[in-house]
Amino acid sequence: MIIGKKIIGQGFLMNWLNKHLSFKADLMVTLLNGLVVVGGVFILNGLIARIHGLEHLGEFLLIKRTLSAVVGILLIGMNVGLPNYLSRNFQRSFGDISFILFIIVTIPLTVILIISILWFDITGFYSEHFWIYIIFSLGISAQFITYALYRGYMNMIGANIFQLLGTAIIPIIVFTIVIDLYEGLFWIGSCVLIVMIFAFIIRNNGINIHEINFHQSKKVIKYGLERIPSFVAQFILLAGIPLVLAQSVNFESVAYFNSSLSLVRLSLIIVNPIGMVLLPRISNKIASGAMDDVANFLNIFLKAGIVFSVIGTAYCYINAPLILSFWLGEVSDTGITILRLTILALPFYTLSGLTRSPIDAVSEKGYNSLIYGLAAVVLITIFFIGKTLGFDLLTTALVSFLISHIVAGLLGAFFIQRFYHNKLWNLELIRDVVIGTLIIYLISHLFSLLNISAVSQLITTSVIYVIVGIIIFKYSKTGWLADLKSKIHA
Repeated sequence: MIIGKKIIGQGFLMNWLNKHLSFKADLMVTLLNGLVVVGGVFILNGLIARIHGLEHLGEFLLIKRTLSAVVGILLIGMNVGLPNYLSRNFQRSFGDISFILFIIVTIPLTVILIISILWFDITGFYSEHFWIYIIFSLGISAQFITYALYRGYMNMIGANIFQLLGTAIIPIIVFTIVIDLYEGLFWIGSCVLIVMIFAFIIRNNGINIHEINFHQSKKVIKYGLERIPSFVAQFILLAGIPLVLAQSVNFESVAYFNSSLSLVRLSLIIVNPIGMVLLPRISNKIASGAMDDVANFLNIFLKAGIVFSVIGTAYCYINAPLILSFWLGEVSDTGITILRLTILALPFYTLSGLTRSPIDAVSEKGYNSLIYGLAAVVLITIFFIGKTLGFDLLTTALVSFLISHIVAGLLGAFFIQRFYHNKLWNLELIRDVVIGTLIIYLISHLFSLLNISAVSQLITTSVIYVIVGIIIFKYSKTGWLADLKSKIHA
């Protein structure tokens, strides 16, 4: 009887993990998960900063950001190729192919990567922790490929649960028990690796080598390899600046920059739900010839992403001192400058992120490699010009980061217009951006005049922003916001 109950319970759990939902439900589930993940990351970073200090936080974030940024290369693009092909007809063999490639390609590449990092003696990485870096990196890669598998099957509940486990829950639990940074990395990597491999095999109904098709394998590998330049470029864009700062400045500045970058990546609350839910669905719709529906759909969600990200930028820029004080427990003029310059990249980071999946879905060619490749070239060029001319290294790094993301965002918008014939900007959108920014400024300015603590000010204004946003969303009858509501409810 007990065994029977366990089987029933396990079956019930897997039914939920493997459940197919409507677009609205998938989006809501993924948005909620995004909020929880971001909250978890905030708790984790704040925990490390307050217990171990900013220097240790800087070291942790440098390792995590570097290894996360290179994961697409280690997976040879399977994190985008797998959901793209699997979502078309749900052929299990694509999962089999990806798992085998993880074993025979990703693991050796991970070892080579860590050896290379240690060989070049990059600050923040130490040879005595060789195996810890490998285990931690494999845990991240396993999380990405498992997330891709569940996305491909359009099981967003399962995808989000395992993302939450790997990104937030497991790391928080580990760092509440473990004091040493590298012991924490070991246990995070080990637990995430085991959980993700188990989740992958269960969802794929095992691994059948005999079902592997050479033609399918070639398609997945070719699709992924064409996007490797994009992943290399993104590594430069996301990890390049922290690595440079670690060699030349200090881990405190690295902590401030990576924490600020975490705020920029808050746009993933919008980008990931839409991008992750859209890629398999867009691929499916394009295959059925419904191109006009896709174009209209994209136009609405891209406008939403632009407005929300600009408002988010205004919020973080204005409240920079309050955010740093509340979050990390420490605030300095350098930290405020880093946050404000970094957060200006948010709208363009959001735009490039939102356009990435639709561009991948519409073409087999690696246009995203071109977009991010050009952006990376811009970053490197500006940085070396500034360094050659003797400009302040920190300011040069931040400016190069900002301009490179502006380039990526604008190029993403260009290709969306080219493929889907979308026109993003109009007077209505500009009006909404301006009004939203003014609301943020006026509320923040009003509460800054009151004699209340920084924490109270930040919490109170944030609650007011959310309430105002909900009211505007609820009662909008015309324009892109009304169209957004209709698409969500459809």
